[in-house]
Amino acid sequence: MWYNNGMNKMIVFDSGLRLVVYENPAVRSIATGVFVGAGSAYENPELSGISHFIEHMVFKGTENRSAFDIAHEIDSVGAQINAYTSKTGTCFYTVSQDVRAEKCLDVLSDMYFNPLFSREDMDKERKVVLEELSESEDSPDDLCLERLSSAFFRGHPLENTILGTKKTLKAMTPADLHAYKNAFYVPSNTVVSMVGHIEVAHAEELVCRYFEDRMKSGVSNPRTPLAVAPMKGHFVHRKKDIEQAHMAFAFPGVAYDTDENFAVRLLAAVFGMEMSSRLFQNVREKLGLCYSIVGYPSSYENNGSFIIYTSTNPQNVELAVDAIRKEIEKLVDDGITDAELNMGKEQIKTAMVLGQESTSAVMRCVGKHALMTDKLYDVDEQIARVDALTKEDVEAVARKIFDFDRVTASFVGNEIEDIQKMMKNRE
Repeated sequence: MWYNNGMNKMIVFDSGLRLVVYENPAVRSIATGVFVGAGSAYENPELSGISHFIEHMVFKGTENRSAFDIAHEIDSVGAQINAYTSKTGTCFYTVSQDVRAEKCLDVLSDMYFNPLFSREDMDKERKVVLEELSESEDSPDDLCLERLSSAFFRGHPLENTILGTKKTLKAMTPADLHAYKNAFYVPSNTVVSMVGHIEVAHAEELVCRYFEDRMKSGVSNPRTPLAVAPMKGHFVHRKKDIEQAHMAFAFPGVAYDTDENFAVRLLAAVFGMEMSSRLFQNVREKLGLCYSIVGYPSSYENNGSFIIYTSTNPQNVELAVDAIRKEIEKLVDDGITDAELNMGKEQIKTAMVLGQESTSAVMRCVGKHALMTDKLYDVDEQIARVDALTKEDVEAVARKIFDFDRVTASFVGNEIEDIQKMMKNRE
């Protein structure tokens, strides 16, 4: 079944596999992504990190190609190949000349269907992932934000970390990887996204040959809808011998693909995402309490958060928290101006339009959207939803998300400061 919007189309094959095609005859490149609904939110505790580990392991060799063959075949045609894992999905993708689309799909298909997961390769790559985990632990901003997310979603699948733990990684076996892949790498849980200089009919032909014709029919999707997280509010901290104090706050946000999510994105543009935003101008520029500060939304199925992050001199922690709290209170009490509304709309729409000029950015955007919503991404519809926002929409969502009683806080520094208590003790 085809769904279309001009030159942009989505087909749902008989197996349940979805193909999204965005034609762009103005370029000579093509970005191809294979999206699988396999992320940390769908993992059992004893298999924490397995989605990300599989992302690594498919590059280590298949029944038809060695790890060197995968890299060499892509490099030999001047293409690029990479992958990433999130809480709700895994993506393997290539960027190439348009005439190399078939070669890239051939390699991606082999990685999708035929990874070896040999014990020898697992033992080697396990060390790499453990190094990645250690690197994240050594980065205070990553550590602060990772612990914030886990604490905010405590008691909910979204609390699971993407990288897993040393204990779970060391315990994983080839059988674990094969079982998890066989369960989640199924047609109804997979989207192929092709963006660039390619006709829809040619994209359909290639995806049929390398994916649809190899899919097993009648396989059920293992993913179940994510429930609404409790978001009760917690405080987590880690003592670390560093010069600055890193701190972050998470407030209850809104779900992906909702009208409220557009309002939150506009709120973020006004409040914390740009150099002209209130947090940047008042906490950094006027008070000089930090080098960088940001406030941004994160959205998932039925869930979301609004995060504020900064780092400061340990002596200025209380001053920084007080300044952030006052900006939140002013926003909730007084709302935003007409000028801020218009500026926020222009920032969001410009980001949408500029994003359409990168084949790889569009590939990631439309692939994720199809995986999460079963819908075709329409930039004109997205812009129209932004244009329709009013000050009342933004102010209503600000009152909804900035609930001090449900705020979660994370702190990393030499001496621990209870920043959650500081944020709650408003005047």
